[in-house]
Formats: sequence, C-alpha cells, structure tokens
Amino acid sequence: MVVGMTLQVAGLAWFARLATAGVGYGALIPALVLAGVGISMALPATPAAALGAVSPADLGKASGANSTMQRCGGVLGVAIASAVFAANGHLGSPASFTAGFRPALAIAAALSLLGAASALGAGRHQRLVVRADHGQALATITVN
Repeated sequence: MVVGMTLQVAGLAWFARLATAGVGYGALIPALVLAGVGISMALPATPAAALGAVSPADLGKASGANSTMQRCGGVLGVAIASAVFAANGHLGSPASFTAGFRPALAIAAALSLLGAASALGAGRHQRLVVRADHGQALATITVN
C-alpha cells in the first residue's frame, strides 16, 4: 500500500506541476500512468490488509467497514479538491481553470501522502490457524 500510494503522490504532484493552459496531452501521459499504477497497487492491498487483521468471525464486518470507508474517503477527497478549485479558479477561461486545477491536484497529492503515511501503520499480519484432526479450528493467532 505504501509504495502504491507514494507512486500516486508522485504522479499527482508531477501532473500538478505540468498542468498549464498550453500543455499538450502527450506531456501529461507519464504523470497519469505513474498515478494510475500507484492507485492500482494500493486499491487491492487495502481490503487484503483490513481483512487480514481480523478473525474469521469478523470478516463480514471488516469488509463492510472497509468498503464504507473507501466510499466516504473518495467522496471527502472529491469535496475537498472541488472546494480548493472553487476557491482558486473557475471555468471561465483556460488560465482561470489552471489557477484552480493546480492547487486542487496538489491537495489530492497531499491527501494521498496522508494515505501513504497511514498505510505505514497498517503493518503486516499473518494469521496462524491451529486445527484438530477433524479440521475444526482450535485457535487463531494473529502474528505481527
């Protein structure tokens, strides 16, 4: 997760730096690919980390909480970036659009950096299940 989020930070920050009224689409492709690869690495790792940290009895609750938090985080991120855009620019001209777009992307990169920092705290958990002869789990131990 940390590597993916860090790549997303780098891609978004690079995009924000390149974004000007006269930039060509080709110049933006590497930054977009970098951000896309980063989020593609982070998104599947998040549920794995959330579900790997709980006992089998709590998998449903952990899955629901993870899904809810992803949706709420996405909505909050869009709202913050939109507010930053509105405070700094508008859609009236290319220059005014860029004036709002660049800080909005910078905030998105900062939020991704916050996500990378929080992923450091997720750690790696490994579940060890001790089974009896009939396949019943006698104990589940989570090892950090």
